[in-house]
Amino acid sequence: MASSPNITLESGSPLPDPKESRVVIKSLQYLSFTPPDIAFAVNKLSQFMHQLTDKNWQAAKHVLRYLAGMRSHGIFLKADDPLTIHAFSDADWGRDKNTYTSSNACIIYFGGRPISWSSKKQ
Repeated sequence: MASSPNITLESGSPLPDPKESRVVIKSLQYLSFTPPDIAFAVNKLSQFMHQLTDKNWQAAKHVLRYLAGMRSHGIFLKADDPLTIHAFSDADWGRDKNTYTSSNACIIYFGGRPISWSSKKQ
């Protein structure tokens, strides 16, 4: 998801019928359990489900186009991979200018492959 322009409640014009957009974003929420690289974008889109705009819809379509290009990618664990675990975390310390809340994220790798991830707004 592009870091700018930032999606806010005021960006874009409200959709006349947001039902289809909500269905797509809800589907992306379910799908974000599999590819960790879309978790942040889906989380950000989900924050505006109550008041969707054309900018939100454009961002959701951008995520769908990204997923269409990544169909052949996946998480593969091999029998000969080393049994090591690495974990990383990060926080943005209140970067959201609308609510001044922080977001934090973590990812855990097993054998060099991601097996668990999380992104939360505090």
